[in-house]
Amino acid sequence: MQQPFQPYHTLANRTFIGLLIAQFLAAFNDQCIHAAAMFYAIRTNTLTEAQAITLMPILFYLPWALFCTIAGYLADRFSKLYSLIFWKIAEVGITFLALFGFWLGTGQDNQWGPYLVLSTVFLMGTHSAFFVPAKYGVMPEILRASLLSRANGFLEGSSFLAIIAGTVSGGVMSFYFAGQEYFIGLILVGLATIGMVASFMIQWMPAANPRRPFPWNLFKPLWQNLRTVLRSQPLALAALGIAFFTFMVAFMRSTVYMHGEAHHWTELKTSIIVATVGLGIGLGSYLAGLFSGHKVELGLVPLGTVGMILATLAAGLAITWLAGLITSIVLIGLFAGFYIVPLYALLQHRSPKASKGDMIATSNFLNVTGAITASLLFFGLEYATKQVGLAEAVPQTPVAQGRLRLLQFADGRPAGFKVELADGTVYEEWAFRDTSNGRGLFRRLQENNGRRIVIEAKKKGWFQRLEEGDEVAISRYRLAGRVHYEIRLASDPLEPAYNMEMVPRFLFIGASVMTLIILVLLCRQLPDFFVRSLLWLHSYGRYHIKVYGIVNLPVEAAAILATNCHRFRNSMHVLASTDRTVRFILLEEEHDESRTPLLRYMASQTGMIVLEAGKVTSADVDTAAAAAIQSLRNEDLVALTADGVTPDPVFERLLNRIETVVPAPIVPVFCGTWAAEESGSTSGRSGPRRVFVVIGEALPPHTPPQEIRQALAHLEQWLRDTVVERTSGISEALPAVAAASPSKQAVLPPEPPSAE
Repeated sequence: MQQPFQPYHTLANRTFIGLLIAQFLAAFNDQCIHAAAMFYAIRTNTLTEAQAITLMPILFYLPWALFCTIAGYLADRFSKLYSLIFWKIAEVGITFLALFGFWLGTGQDNQWGPYLVLSTVFLMGTHSAFFVPAKYGVMPEILRASLLSRANGFLEGSSFLAIIAGTVSGGVMSFYFAGQEYFIGLILVGLATIGMVASFMIQWMPAANPRRPFPWNLFKPLWQNLRTVLRSQPLALAALGIAFFTFMVAFMRSTVYMHGEAHHWTELKTSIIVATVGLGIGLGSYLAGLFSGHKVELGLVPLGTVGMILATLAAGLAITWLAGLITSIVLIGLFAGFYIVPLYALLQHRSPKASKGDMIATSNFLNVTGAITASLLFFGLEYATKQVGLAEAVPQTPVAQGRLRLLQFADGRPAGFKVELADGTVYEEWAFRDTSNGRGLFRRLQENNGRRIVIEAKKKGWFQRLEEGDEVAISRYRLAGRVHYEIRLASDPLEPAYNMEMVPRFLFIGASVMTLIILVLLCRQLPDFFVRSLLWLHSYGRYHIKVYGIVNLPVEAAAILATNCHRFRNSMHVLASTDRTVRFILLEEEHDESRTPLLRYMASQTGMIVLEAGKVTSADVDTAAAAAIQSLRNEDLVALTADGVTPDPVFERLLNRIETVVPAPIVPVFCGTWAAEESGSTSGRSGPRRVFVVIGEALPPHTPPQEIRQALAHLEQWLRDTVVERTSGISEALPAVAAASPSKQAVLPPEPPSAE
């Protein structure tokens, strides 16, 4: 019989470490196969560069759309451990298939080798479609809620470090092992095997929804999940925000590939520059996890979005300055890490417990939509730049026509050709001759970057390539100091050539505008977004905020938060701890020392109504009640001061007016602040004050005010006992607190580790 699984209270556990290793190597192999397959298809003349850039995202992301319903079902119906282990074993088989394809490609007839390698991109996409819902869905099952942001920082940071390593390695190995790609396959098999072994470190955890029936109609659950996501403010904010992140990554990757193609960068150079965005995301993700502390810090999202707007604009302006471009791309990634980590933590935390895998699979479907939209928009914009003249047409001169006798490739690109003309003479040109014979990688890179002749071989249609004996025509044009020779079938029309060097500038600037639009949409979803950013900037280094019982906060319905907040600062701490729009009606005590202009400004931006204790008129109560009723009708949250230094009858009057019109559940929320010495510290060091926000279970509408105040008192006592016990070295004695007073059970926050 399986022992009850308990979430860990620290990141230093074998399950989380095993998950990190397994997902790191999975992400590495994803990107390495992606890059290696693309360059292999180009080198073997199976696909043109433009075709390869278009096809790779489709092959990888299509399974995310096809299998999202089944992936969510399996992640929730069975223990997520089974999905994680099964797909790590499958990864070994996929890499063996890639090895076989690379080996076939070294033979005389290499037609099937490239196709097998390209198929592994689709299979690795299928691997990700099933592995990712289990990976992200398992996080809130194996870790306490207070660790989610930091854990996601490590998870996202390591993922993008793997993306960097995989992308660069795919380009480096394609460049270095040209003609001997089976070495790439051997390395991938070895890494997949290590990842499989690491997956066995993960501890078994129970299934989230073991009685869920199989969804025979694969579209119905997807549609239901989409409706659930879009109805919920936190889930919609997270899922749509993550989808835009996927859109941006796909769009930026295509833009950099276009820039590299226009400047004839080698695979190595292109891979390194594409990977720099992953470097930034890895660093930004780690910092976001660190800055979030013990809660989901949504204040980082608008900061990250503004940073991405400025960085993409800078990339467009610095497009011709390589150092400036790379710096801008790293900054895009850095701010993207700030943007994405809180959203992933929010999605994991606020998804229903029995369907976390389903919600993440649905998010993956939206991600696919974002990636496909990015590809369609990218090529639509590319076409538009040609039509409006932003990409200038270059005149071409016919050179010769005859029978193709030799088309030589080196390092993945056409290196030279020989064409037999009608009079029997041979016309030939060479961009460079690959006579390296084992010379160093960087010497070869330097020689290839410095060439002044570029050869392009084109044949209409997908998976079509020029063969010796074809009747071909050759044209020539000059672009950016290089002479370009284009070889095509004589029967194919001459297609115009365009100078695409400056098009990426407009694409980066367009990305900046699109990010600005998404920021506006996110602010409509959560109007106090920037207030949360200001609050985080104001509080960071001064306060450590920890939230208990966030699952007690309704995901989408209206509710009244009954709080003990009677100061601006405490009310702002409660606001920062929630992921929904909250209108505060603050009954302010006299002599509030926290009346700073910044806090006043932030309060005004949230629609806070401040009533001064002892000076509240009937008109004040009517105005506040009308605003609260309107917020509840909009299905937002309303927070009332239910307790202070001295209980005030204003709370009863407000509550009665509101509940007469809109009865809503009442959620007690206690906010307490302790200095280090108050929580048992003997270090003598001064540091940030501890802020604890405890959210109790909802009370029914029309609960008497006295019972609400009693619920707040129970939360305060629970918190004081908890802090004292933890700092005294007593490990997690929370259940004893609830057991000591069974009547408090309904209002206490979820007890770790079973429901936090």
